Amino acid sequence: MSVASADIMKSINAAWNASTLDATFKALWPDPTDATFPVMHDQEASPGQPFPYCVAEQFTGNTTDRMSGGPDSLREVRESTVRFHIHTMPVDGDLRSEKEIAAYLAEEMMKVFGGHPTVAPTATLALDNGNVLWMKYENDFGIRPDETYYEWLLHYAVMSDVPVMA
Repeated sequence: MSVASADIMKSINAAWNASTLDATFKALWPDPTDATFPVMHDQEASPGQPFPYCVAEQFTGNTTDRMSGGPDSLREVRESTVRFHIHTMPVDGDLRSEKEIAAYLAEEMMKVFGGHPTVAPTATLALDNGNVLWMKYENDFGIRPDETYYEWLLHYAVMSDVPVMA
C-alpha cells in the first residue's frame, strides 16, 4: 500500500472507533465483554473470531489528476474502492436470521460511512498526509458463502487528494 492508501485505512479505523459500531457488533457476541478480538479487521479476521465481525479491504485505485503549485508542491487526486464484509451467524436468543442480522449491521454501518436512506453519514475521514475529498456509497448486497454463515458487503468509492514527491 502507498502511504495514502495506508492513511485511508487508518482513517477508516479511527472513524469506526469514534462510532458505536464496536458496541453494536459486540452486543451480539456470546460474551460482549470479550476484549481478545477486535470487531473490525484489515483484510482478514483472526482464527477463533467471534461472530459477527467486519473485514475492511481497500483495492488498488487510480490517479485521476496530478497538479503542481510549484517544484516543491506536487499533488495527486486518487480514487480507490473500500469494501466492508460483515460476517454473521445465528445468535443465541435472537430470533432474527443471520441474513437479518447482517442487514441490520449493514444499516448501522451506513449511518456511519454513508448510504443510509434517512441518516447522513457521521464519519469524518482525516488523513495524516492529504485529504479525503469524499467517501461515496456505491452499493451493498448479501451473499451466503455456505450454509453456516451469512455475509453482507458494502462498497464505497473514496476520493483523496495527497501530496507526492517527484
